[in-house]
Amino acid sequence: MNHLPHTDHFTNPPGRRIGSQARISNGKGKFLLLEVRRRVERGDTLTWNLPGGCAEAGEEPQDACRRRIREKTGLDIELGRLLVVHWQPPTAHTAEGYNFVWEGPTITAHTDLELLVSEVSDWRFMSRKEMTGKVPLYLEARFDAAELALRKKTTEVITGLVA
Repeated sequence: MNHLPHTDHFTNPPGRRIGSQARISNGKGKFLLLEVRRRVERGDTLTWNLPGGCAEAGEEPQDACRRRIREKTGLDIELGRLLVVHWQPPTAHTAEGYNFVWEGPTITAHTDLELLVSEVSDWRFMSRKEMTGKVPLYLEARFDAAELALRKKTTEVITGLVA
């Protein structure tokens, strides 16, 4: 018995967001975060995010991550293994989405970043403790899952909204 609706999800799938970010370290227990200009301009308090961004239609998540990091920071990086897959359901303001977090390179505080000022207002290295109160809770969950994935040598999957 066929319980699927008549819609063909293989040739006409529902819209979804694909986000792709990297965990870039300074090798001293701190991680590169970018301050998102639109969040600052609308008065949000949780303005920082891991580097990366949304994929374009037909773009592989790894390619999207590298492209968006290059666009936002000028860095041309290689990605390591996939650490986290985070599925988020749709909300009143966003479509359903899949977000990937990749192992990124180690860079120094002396690395010269060329910020895309229309999207990024600042950058800094932060420890996990310093992230609290500066990043959205879903990003804390992704970061914690990435740390677990590194310790366990796995890819972690998290689901749902992390408020």
